[in-house]
Amino acid sequence: MNNTVLERSEAFYAREIMGDAGALFPVHYPAAQHHCLRREDAHIPVIESGVYKGEPLYKFVVREDTGRVVGLHSGKYPEVDGYQMLADMADMMFPASTTSCTLWGDGEKVAVTQELEGGTIDLGGGDKIQSHLVWISSLDGSWSTSVYDMQRRFFCQNQLVGKPLLKVRHTKNHDDIFEMKATILKEAAEQALAWQGKALALKEQPMIDLEFFELVNELIPIENDMSTRKENSVRTARSAMLRRWEMETKEWGAGNGWLAWNAIQGAEQHTVNAGRNRDKAKSLQKALEGKTPLANKAMELILAQ
Repeated sequence: MNNTVLERSEAFYAREIMGDAGALFPVHYPAAQHHCLRREDAHIPVIESGVYKGEPLYKFVVREDTGRVVGLHSGKYPEVDGYQMLADMADMMFPASTTSCTLWGDGEKVAVTQELEGGTIDLGGGDKIQSHLVWISSLDGSWSTSVYDMQRRFFCQNQLVGKPLLKVRHTKNHDDIFEMKATILKEAAEQALAWQGKALALKEQPMIDLEFFELVNELIPIENDMSTRKENSVRTARSAMLRRWEMETKEWGAGNGWLAWNAIQGAEQHTVNAGRNRDKAKSLQKALEGKTPLANKAMELILAQ
């Protein structure tokens, strides 16, 4: 199943980029039905009691433009107009700041990235990170509509995805929007400072080539009882880490914990999690879902030295 990743070098309104990525499709919610084994007619099970009595027991989410099913939910599931709400909220809070849209599969999930104005932090020597927001939502129920903070490093385009800042509720009330925007900005600023603190702490840890090789061996060792497929996968990951370490030290000079961590994190993001096809959507999904064990473990090991 193909994923769509649309990136822009300049910022636009979310609605523009989401439209260009094909993410603003209309949906409808037909009742789920089944055919009985002994009869040819279809049957629609319904909810038999409570507030939703008489409503379909289950319903599909179907794209009106393609007819593709992108979700299946209980009859109590609230119906929304696709990803229109996400586009509206992103543009109301941070207009003309959207730089990318990622759409998974037939539209089951979406992520929109926005660049925060004035969110650049210089870690010293020209090594900079830029604060971003990532808005996510889904029609298959796998993600609630939320906003994450993300720092993007200028040098290697590593994406340092943090925690969800808040779950977004759909509203046109200006006071509610202002409150949510203030919360997002406050949390994002705190996360940026936290990343700055981690980066500076890691930079205080000198690291030579041998120490980095030992770190790689601890994170992803080659074991005797590995299958050929597993060993090839491990060797690919190790090679990616070593290449990125060489790239980091060539650019920034003497090795340290920050360069080492970026080499590990970058290899995990761009090679391990992106897979053979270098799928940016797959890599982003893993980062948003916290599936970055190598980067997490590397941070722990380096700071413990």
